[in-house]
Amino acid sequence: MLRARDALAKFSDALPAAIDKEFDDARVARISELLDAFASKHTEALPFALAMVAKRLKIHWQLIRLATKAAPSKNAADIAATRYAIAVSMVLDRLDDNRLALHAALKKERILVAKELLTEIYDTEYALQLHIDLLDQSDWGARLHDLMDAIAALVEAEVSRFPENIGHVLGSRSLRSHQSLAARLSYLAWKGRDAISGGAAYCKKLISQP
Repeated sequence: MLRARDALAKFSDALPAAIDKEFDDARVARISELLDAFASKHTEALPFALAMVAKRLKIHWQLIRLATKAAPSKNAADIAATRYAIAVSMVLDRLDDNRLALHAALKKERILVAKELLTEIYDTEYALQLHIDLLDQSDWGARLHDLMDAIAALVEAEVSRFPENIGHVLGSRSLRSHQSLAARLSYLAWKGRDAISGGAAYCKKLISQP
């Protein structure tokens, strides 16, 4: 990091101050261009550049789009082979941080803070499952499963403190906003688009072969 500090400073200056809107294809492409230029000379410092991007994202899990966009398909193995695969691990790191923060919030009975953390956790879990195919067959999937089991245990321990006839905010389905009809339709739309994109990439690969 110290050897690349000047390049990192220039990279930071080239980034937008904040990415508070959808991290759409155009923005992903622009950031990827900056990262490619940086990584071509400072590969070992790439994680620090990605951390700078992550800091500017309003929705942290969107960092994985740098890896999924660079892959020829949405399969976990293809994403893991990209230069930006570490972005997925960084999102899982953030999920683990949220687990620790959730534990601390529950211990101090800060339920509203716990609710916000749990909402982000569920959104991140859903995003990983949505944007990465065959996730369960990867090391990322195994880690996600372990993290969500640990988080579920924390929530269950908190909810079980109250009688069954008294609803607990952390047990509310509303925290999993992706379970709504609109979100399920969006899920199908994303999967359909990914299937078309993946098929087109596969055909292009076949055509390019001698």
